[in-house]
Amino acid sequence: MTLGKRLKKLLRKLNLTQIALSQEIGVSNVVINRYIKDKTMPDYNFLNKLASYFNININWLLTGEGSMFPTRNIKQFGDRDFYYMPIIDTVSCGSPQEIEAAEPLDHILLDTNSLLGDFNDYFAFYASGDSMSPYISSGDVVIVKQDNEWTHADDRVCVVNVEGEITLKKVKTFSDGKEILLQPYNKDYSPILLDKDLAKQSQLVGIAVMSVRNL
Repeated sequence: MTLGKRLKKLLRKLNLTQIALSQEIGVSNVVINRYIKDKTMPDYNFLNKLASYFNININWLLTGEGSMFPTRNIKQFGDRDFYYMPIIDTVSCGSPQEIEAAEPLDHILLDTNSLLGDFNDYFAFYASGDSMSPYISSGDVVIVKQDNEWTHADDRVCVVNVEGEITLKKVKTFSDGKEILLQPYNKDYSPILLDKDLAKQSQLVGIAVMSVRNL
């Protein structure tokens, strides 16, 4: 595979167009197009910006060796790469609870093709409780992508830090994001309303991208 084809593969992984990449890192789309078509080699400025903005393994881009993103948690099985993702704690599907684990409780292997962007942005929790059932059950592994922008969270299932404790709920924002409703799927549970003061103190930890049923 040529460097240009690896760069094209990288854009698909990042879910970016050439124009979007050009705007993001401030490099001409014409120049990027020449790199993708293997008409010229990328210069240091371009490579440095890719590494800085997206945490890309530049050695992979230049030579094809190693993984797309620098991480020691990639394991190969045949011709497929898997990310050895840490399960860092248990997240409550009921009332918010404290994060207790300092070290990962366990790990889960995930095909890298199922993850967009930098693998290091992802982590996992064990779900606890039944407020998100039937979609997420107690003991399921919830895969989360780190994100602290509430504008990305509306109508998404998220891990939220409320007064130092975390919970897993579907997020609905009101009043331009100044008020937040944390909604359970299980109708036996009541939503949690974060008023303007509490919403300001609360933190979005990340957005759930998938759950793995623990059979």
